[in-house]
Amino acid sequence: MQVKLTTPSQISKAEFAAWASFQEQSAEFDSPYFRPEFAEAVAAVRDDVEVAVILEHEQPVGFLPFQRSGAHIAKPLGGRLSDYQGVVGRPGLQLDAEQLLRAGGLTVFDFDHMLATQKPFQPYHRFIDHSPYVDLSNGFESYRAALRTSAREEMRQTFRLSRKLSREIAPVRCEMFSAETTAFETLLRWKSEQYRATNVTDVFSFPWTIDLLREIWKHSSESFQGVLSVLYAGDRPVASHFGMRSGDVLHWWFPAYDRELAKYGPGRALLAMVAQQCESAGINKIDLGRGVAPYKALVMSGATEVAVGSVDLRPVARCLRNSWRQTREWVRNSPLYGPARIPGRIIHRISEWMQFQ
Repeated sequence: MQVKLTTPSQISKAEFAAWASFQEQSAEFDSPYFRPEFAEAVAAVRDDVEVAVILEHEQPVGFLPFQRSGAHIAKPLGGRLSDYQGVVGRPGLQLDAEQLLRAGGLTVFDFDHMLATQKPFQPYHRFIDHSPYVDLSNGFESYRAALRTSAREEMRQTFRLSRKLSREIAPVRCEMFSAETTAFETLLRWKSEQYRATNVTDVFSFPWTIDLLREIWKHSSESFQGVLSVLYAGDRPVASHFGMRSGDVLHWWFPAYDRELAKYGPGRALLAMVAQQCESAGINKIDLGRGVAPYKALVMSGATEVAVGSVDLRPVARCLRNSWRQTREWVRNSPLYGPARIPGRIIHRISEWMQFQ
């Protein structure tokens, strides 16, 4: 195995075509995160993006985009904004993770949304999580009928509330593909307010994240497209979402809504109405991203397994990291957990902040 390190801007046309072809050939790479255009978009707003091009007989057989941290550490492409990671390669490609790092001059590769099916990284998993999705391959009504009873009732309540919104405020309409810049700016404001209200790191306080969304929004092909969807009551936006599309998959990324109208459930209504329009737009799946939050548990059809872990070629550092994890688990299960939570939260917030740098 040979590995060539390059940048998205230096990828040749032949390499770009091979990358796109590998992504389109395999259903496990259906997410827009695996498109070469996503790597190009991140590289347009950051200067630490590289691509490990895996070669056999001088021909590209796989691609691993990443962000370099320090001299020899690889982080996920897009940092905390990344919902999927993995080597995009030809069907049946076999790799050794440690050999891949050595060939690329790296000592560490951290991942937090790695496709669990990628065998080279399975020995390095710390734990597996789930990324729920909505299966619309047989149309919205078939999806709705397949939901369990409680979820179908929740869906009925969602549409009842949207009709109430139409009566009490103004008629409701959903624009799945919007080009309205004002609605985009409103989404950013709503989302920042939500992050602050829930004491979560505001990703939009880092300029490059907003620049990334704007860069993605420039793309409008079916293979890679930035999608802004807006729910209006009359001319007033009441909920919006910005995500990415690749082929027949829409990745649900940044949803937000007008908190003044929260009693009408505008966020849930937007997701339901977008799902209704997916068939006509050629979309068969809405990926909701890692984590089974209550609303995802209600609407999901299934889930993709993703892994958190790290490939670390440094024996001492690997041992210290494992010892720290064991200590943390011991504290969590001991009487010290309560007093330790406050400094733990502070450390977590600092860690989150560092990941956006």
